[in-house]
Amino acid sequence: MIHPKNNPLLLLFLASLLSLPLSAQEGMKFWAGHSYRTNITKEWRVRAGQLYLFDDRMDLTSMQNSARVDYRFNRNITVGLGYIRSSDPADPDQQARNRIDPRVRYRFKLGKLRIANQLRAEWHFPSRSKFEYRLRYALGLNAGDFGLPMDITPYMTNELHYYLNGRPLNYRDTDGDVIVRQSPNGLHAHRIRIGVRFRPFKRANVSLSFMRQTEFNIGSRFRQINVVDPRDGDILRGFNNFSVLSFSFSYRFKI
Repeated sequence: MIHPKNNPLLLLFLASLLSLPLSAQEGMKFWAGHSYRTNITKEWRVRAGQLYLFDDRMDLTSMQNSARVDYRFNRNITVGLGYIRSSDPADPDQQARNRIDPRVRYRFKLGKLRIANQLRAEWHFPSRSKFEYRLRYALGLNAGDFGLPMDITPYMTNELHYYLNGRPLNYRDTDGDVIVRQSPNGLHAHRIRIGVRFRPFKRANVSLSFMRQTEFNIGSRFRQINVVDPRDGDILRGFNNFSVLSFSFSYRFKI
């Protein structure tokens, strides 16, 4: 077994974990999911799963059902198309939300370090207040196999979100007069996830992670969210910053 002090990748993982804010004003959320996949051919793969989202009081606030098909061009490049349906189990009359997300992933190895680049283009319908379309770019770092029990592997993912076609906002001057009305398109969110994966038994994987989302404004003030209305001081489209502890289980069926 390799000791962490002799492993710079594990030291980087531990330092990153200690530097994260482990509490948030909004409270800690909890996500738990399970998924199953199989290879139809050498190139084609299908996956289906469920994700349960709990608030800081452990009340179930949303359930997501998902399905995805992937095509693997080679060992480095994969493209896929997914569908996610979100609903509130406590309120069956609430309108469900749908999401279609084509994606492309490019990954490679650098020594024992595995690096993955992924770009997702999401269409949300009905649209959300901040966006109808969202572009997500993720850079994932996986420490690889170091001979730890159950193939324990630390990983870290950084992700940026670009919002498009949200509901228009009125941007006003200090007197309250409208200067322009438009969607707050722009780069508005960052997510960092730190976690470990391990294999409890053959073809099964478990992931435990901590994730933090932070929203922000960059660029033109006429494309911002978290806007203060000068007429009454109300905040329009406030930042949605939150932290999540998550657990996921996946299993690969062999055909």
